[in-house]
Amino acid sequence: MIYLLVYYNGNEILTLKSSKMRKIFYFNLLVFILFASKSEAQYHLTTTSLVPQSDSGHSCSYPQFIVNTNAYTSGLTIKTYYGDGTSSTSTVNNGGSYGYANCYSAYSFPGTYTLKHVLYNGAIAIDSMKKTYEHLYCNSYIIKCFYDSLGTGIYSASDQFMNIPLNIQVSKNGIIIDTISIISGSYYWITGYVGDIYAFKMVSIPPGLNVTSPASGIIYDTVTSISNNYSTKYFGLQCTSTTQFDLAVNACIPVTGIHDQWGNIYVTNSSCEPQNAVVTLNFSPKYNIHSGWIRPTPVSASGNTITWNLTGISSKNEPLDLYYAVFDDAGLLAAGDTVQEHISITPITGDLNPANNVELIIDTVRAGCDPNAMWVSPVGNITTGTQLQYSISFVNTGNDTAFNISVYDTLSDNVDVKSLHMVMASAPMNMAILNQDGHNIVKFDFPNINLLDSSNHGLCNGAVVFTVKSLNGLPVGTTIFNHAGIFFDYNPVVMTDTVENIIGIPSGVNNLSQISKVTLFPNPATDELIIKCETRIYNELTITNTVGQSVITQPIFATQTNINVHELPTGVYYITLRGDGGIKVQQFVKL
Repeated sequence: MIYLLVYYNGNEILTLKSSKMRKIFYFNLLVFILFASKSEAQYHLTTTSLVPQSDSGHSCSYPQFIVNTNAYTSGLTIKTYYGDGTSSTSTVNNGGSYGYANCYSAYSFPGTYTLKHVLYNGAIAIDSMKKTYEHLYCNSYIIKCFYDSLGTGIYSASDQFMNIPLNIQVSKNGIIIDTISIISGSYYWITGYVGDIYAFKMVSIPPGLNVTSPASGIIYDTVTSISNNYSTKYFGLQCTSTTQFDLAVNACIPVTGIHDQWGNIYVTNSSCEPQNAVVTLNFSPKYNIHSGWIRPTPVSASGNTITWNLTGISSKNEPLDLYYAVFDDAGLLAAGDTVQEHISITPITGDLNPANNVELIIDTVRAGCDPNAMWVSPVGNITTGTQLQYSISFVNTGNDTAFNISVYDTLSDNVDVKSLHMVMASAPMNMAILNQDGHNIVKFDFPNINLLDSSNHGLCNGAVVFTVKSLNGLPVGTTIFNHAGIFFDYNPVVMTDTVENIIGIPSGVNNLSQISKVTLFPNPATDELIIKCETRIYNELTITNTVGQSVITQPIFATQTNINVHELPTGVYYITLRGDGGIKVQQFVKL
C-alpha cells in the first residue's frame, strides 16, 4: 500500500492510500489549495522607492526604502534582505487604501547592492520584489562666509557673516561638478566613495573683497566612512581699498489693498566701499501719504513721491530696510484695479551694474491680502530658457518675536535648479538644495533672525530674492507654478500665494514690438548705453558682435535699462530684446 500525506500551512489535511486515489483527488486538492490561499493572494507588493535623508536633523548616514502594498490588513510584515548579509523586518502600516513599510539599512561599505523585499501574511511569504541600489557615503557639508575683521582667518563670535551673493565652485576629484550661489552659508550634500576629494573654491568675488582664509581660496575635504560629520568650514574675507560700487534696490510689497498699501524696499551695495545714495519711490497717486508710516525718516515726502538720503551703504551691513505705508483716503480703489510703483537709486555713474538700480512694479489691488507672499518677474507668458526672478516676503504677524524662520520652496520640475542664483536676503541666511521624491526643494534658513512682533510696523518683515531659468525646449502651454511654505519657529507652515508662468507667446503679441518705441542713447556709446521702452514688454536683452558672439546678457526690469559697455572693444554691435513683445533687434556703435 502506498500512502501520500498532504500538508498545508504545516498541518496534515489529507491521507491518500493509492495512486488511483491520488489521481481522483488532484483536481480537488488544487481547488482546495487555491481557495485556502485566497486570503494571502489578495495582498501583494506594488512599489518600492528610495527616500534620501532630508536636511532636517542633518542626517544622511543611511538610506530609507518605502515599500508599498496594494491593500492593508493587520499582520502584514516585510522582510528586507539588503544584499550585504543583513536583513530586517518591518511592520506594514495602514495607508488607507494601501499599506506601506519603512525599511532602513546602515551599509558598512559603498557599492551596488541587490535588495529583496518579501511580503508576509503572518508566517506565510506571499510576494517578493527586488531592487538594485548604489550606496555612497554621504555627509552634510556646512560652509559659511564671514568678514575676517581681525585678520586671523579664524571665525569668532565677534565676526559677522557675509550678507551679499557669493558663488562657490564645487569640484570632485578635480572635476567641476557644481557652482552654488549663496548669501551667508550653505548646507551642501557630498556623496562618494572613501577617498573622494571635494574642493570648494570662492569665485566671482565682489569688488573690494579678498579671501583671507584659507589663503588659497579653496576648502578641501575627503569623503570618509564616518557620516554625520558636521564641522563647519569657513571662508574668511576682508575688505580692501576700492572705489567701485554696485547699488541695488529690491522691493517687496506684500499688501496692495483697497484701503492701503505697504511694503519694504531693501537697499544693498555689493562693495565694501561705503556709498551714499538717494532712493526715490513714486507710488500710485490713488494712495496718500500719512506721516509716521515711513521709516527711516525721508528727506521729503509729498504728492506721490518719497525720497530718502542714505549714507554709508556697504556690503558689510545687512540690506538697509526702507518701510512705507500709504492709504486710500478717497476710496478710489476697487479689487482688481492695478497700480504702479517706480523705485530708483542713484548715483548711476560709476555703478558696476545700473540694471539693478531701478525697479518697476505693476500690482493688482486685492480686497484681502496675506503679507506672506511671492512674486515672479516677468509675469505671464514667457519663452523657454527665460530667467525668472522670485521674491518671497514673510511677516511675523504673531504677538511674540520669531527667533528662527525657514522658507521651503519646492521648485517646479520645469526650471533648472543648477541655474539658481541668489539676489538678496534681508538677513544672514543659509541655503540648502534638497531632493525629495525627485523634486528639488530649496530651503532658505534664517537662524537667530529675531524678527519682532507685528506691533513693530516695518520691523517685522523679511524677504529673500533669487533667480532661476526655465528649462529649454519646453512645449508651448507648459505651466510653471511656484509657491513657498514659511515656518516661524515651531508654528504650523504658512503658505504663500501661487504664481505661474506659461510657455509660449500668444499669437498677435509680436505686433506690440512694432508699436512700442525703443530708444538707444547715446549712440555711438563709449561707457554706458541707455535703453528706453514706451511699455514694459521685454524682460531680457542680449548684445552680440558682428560674428554672432554673445558679449552681454542681462534681465530687463523697467522701461529704462542702463548697460555698462565700457569694456567692449570698438565696433558695431546688435542688441536683441526678448519678452512679451516678441523679439526686437537694434544696432549701436561702441567707440
